[in-house]
Amino acid sequence: MSEAMNLYQERSNRIFKTINLEQADRVPVLGTYGTWSAYYAGYTPAQVDIDLDKCAKASVKVANDIPVDMLHMVSNKPAALLQSLGSKSYNYLSKDNIVQYSDEQAGMMSEDEYPEFNKDPLRFIVEKILPRKFAELAKSSPAKDVALARGAMHFAIYGAKSGGITGALAQQGMPLLGDGLLIHPMDLIADMYRGIKGMFGDMRRRPEEVLEAIEALLPVILRFGMGQVHMVPPKATPKVLFLPMHLPTMMKLADFDKFYWPAFKKMMDFFAAQNVCVLGFYEGDWSRYYDHLQELPAKKSFGWFEHANFKEIKQSLKDTMCIVGLFPATLLQYGTEQECIAKAKEILDIMAPGGGYIFATDRELIAAQDGKSENIIAVNKFVMEYGIY
Repeated sequence: MSEAMNLYQERSNRIFKTINLEQADRVPVLGTYGTWSAYYAGYTPAQVDIDLDKCAKASVKVANDIPVDMLHMVSNKPAALLQSLGSKSYNYLSKDNIVQYSDEQAGMMSEDEYPEFNKDPLRFIVEKILPRKFAELAKSSPAKDVALARGAMHFAIYGAKSGGITGALAQQGMPLLGDGLLIHPMDLIADMYRGIKGMFGDMRRRPEEVLEAIEALLPVILRFGMGQVHMVPPKATPKVLFLPMHLPTMMKLADFDKFYWPAFKKMMDFFAAQNVCVLGFYEGDWSRYYDHLQELPAKKSFGWFEHANFKEIKQSLKDTMCIVGLFPATLLQYGTEQECIAKAKEILDIMAPGGGYIFATDRELIAAQDGKSENIIAVNKFVMEYGIY
């Protein structure tokens, strides 16, 4: 086995042993560098979206320059596909700009369309939502057919080149954590169809229809998740799906119990039974939901947390899931090297004992100013040296 493959295996084993709540040789370091990677390599996010060769160069540069055990994902969007279908939601002002998301496009489903949506959500999405979000799909045939063919071609190219990026990273001994993306039915409806404001109004005015929509959409999301799992090559470690969650920390506890938790618990139980490990991105402060999270299958998921009292979260979830994150990205931006290392030491002293903690930032780094590279490198080196068991 080559030196790169040995390094790849060593890093993977360290990460997944920790996910399994075992104590590895040291605390693993996860690279949570999203579109920051593009800026670090001298590109813009639009450039790495449009030209996947630039995306590969950016990813490999981060893997070579930044001390990490694994990258969480390659952060880019299929620009050619979005442009060929006439996306109204994602807009590239130029090749030098970051993609712009129009929140106005989220409210593309009216509140009186819930009954039609609930009857067959997949049909509604294909026949109603997609033509509203993509100008080319709203055209009559043959124009629409040509756009679909062009989109299929760009999707195939995107998939092939994305696989090439994964391979290029593997040749450097750098594994990728994620195999796909999930979304809670309620987050999907709020983010893409009704808007967050619309969703909170619907919970008050049309609660039963919202519950029916969540239940109707859940099987579609489960199939979508498993479809992604089966698309990636087999591997010795469990498949990993990311699940970012937006609404829970904006909700009252009673609403969370009624609308969000039941579907979330079904999702986590389902993927645990399929030996698929879900990385939940618990945005905001989830401390009032720790009792809920303790009900999840133990060692079958892990959580990337943004805000937490270190001692409280360690005590509450140490027997349920591996904890990822908690290092404040703002400190990487504004702090000195000494301040960053001091915070890393504070976190490790509480979170590291016994295993079950992966060092990472509290959120994905997106903008160029989200973290100074010299701070990131210094902190990660410190963790690898100080975090030895």
